[in-house]
Amino acid sequence: MYFVTMNTYQREPVLTEPDVLAAFRCALKRARDKYPLEVHAWVVMPDHMHFVIRTHHIELGRFIACFKSHMTRALPQYSSKKYNLNDKVKQRRRAKRGSLWHKGFYEHWIADQADYQRCIKYCVYNPVKHGYANRPWEWPHSTLHEFIAKGRYPPAWRNLVGQ
Repeated sequence: MYFVTMNTYQREPVLTEPDVLAAFRCALKRARDKYPLEVHAWVVMPDHMHFVIRTHHIELGRFIACFKSHMTRALPQYSSKKYNLNDKVKQRRRAKRGSLWHKGFYEHWIADQADYQRCIKYCVYNPVKHGYANRPWEWPHSTLHEFIAKGRYPPAWRNLVGQ
């Protein structure tokens, strides 16, 4: 079980743009199809995102690389691989807006149940911490709404405080 953080390139606040959120959902599905794992939480903030995931006999890095690749391919304006198809040799050109992702990611191995609960609550509370919402329920870009409806999170987490 891991808590993962990924940042945008130069902390550009683009992840909550509608086309980027659509690419996020598609990339997450495609990466999960290729590398089955359990997603216990996620939150998308303007310049970073967090996941709590359990891997099943796969390297975490492979999943993250697949996810980032699918997301960037869906958003050519952020791709660092722009090709001129008129040339015999395809040449890399940097896109005008730069890359989507900061290289790498941060991971924390979740040690026990208390650590797990802390990481889940951190995801849920993150929009409040950063001043994007007054209560976790007000932020639409996380697993909170879906997982409360499915009974995976307690309803009281709508108003979670101080994480």
